[in-house]
Amino acid sequence: VWWGFSSCTTAVNVLNSNQFLGAKGDRTMFTLQCLSAKDIRKHSYYPAEDEVLLMAATQFKVIGCLNQGDLHIIQLEETPPPFPLMQPVPVIISPPIDPTSSGK
Repeated sequence: VWWGFSSCTTAVNVLNSNQFLGAKGDRTMFTLQCLSAKDIRKHSYYPAEDEVLLMAATQFKVIGCLNQGDLHIIQLEETPPPFPLMQPVPVIISPPIDPTSSGK
């Protein structure tokens, strides 16, 4: 279970920056197969980062690991939770109002 909300990117070139993965030192990169992440590019100060928000308590299973010395790559695949963490909110659509009716 990935407990916190997390900012992620869909653009691999963003990872070159030292603010993200960089190129030196011990590093861990997670590659996620995720269906529930939310695209927030339109709301981001840096839309070129192709930012998505990983929802809190998203569940994953490890499908692969690779150790390349200082770089560790872990592949994760989202799995459905055994029970819903939030109940869906019902959408109620009111019938259109007929402007010609008198309301009686």
